Amino acid sequence: MKKLILGIFLLFSVLSFSRYVERCRVISDNTCVSLESGKKFNFSGYPFASSGYGNVYRVYFEGNGHRNLYFTGAAYLYMKH
Repeated sequence: MKKLILGIFLLFSVLSFSRYVERCRVISDNTCVSLESGKKFNFSGYPFASSGYGNVYRVYFEGNGHRNLYFTGAAYLYMKH
């Protein structure tokens, strides 16, 4: 029983590290704004340097809060005018 509870705890803790923003519009080389909540997400480095400003992505990342997040990937959705 202890192993089952420990396994469930570890599973949920691993799943909670990876987060994503469903629709995030790029506003600078390292920042995007959620179209649902309006919150700005700042990433370490410049993950959007090669993307055009205004493009909307589903963004995957790790970290807490909204600053210095670790960018893990993105899927292009569309261009917002």
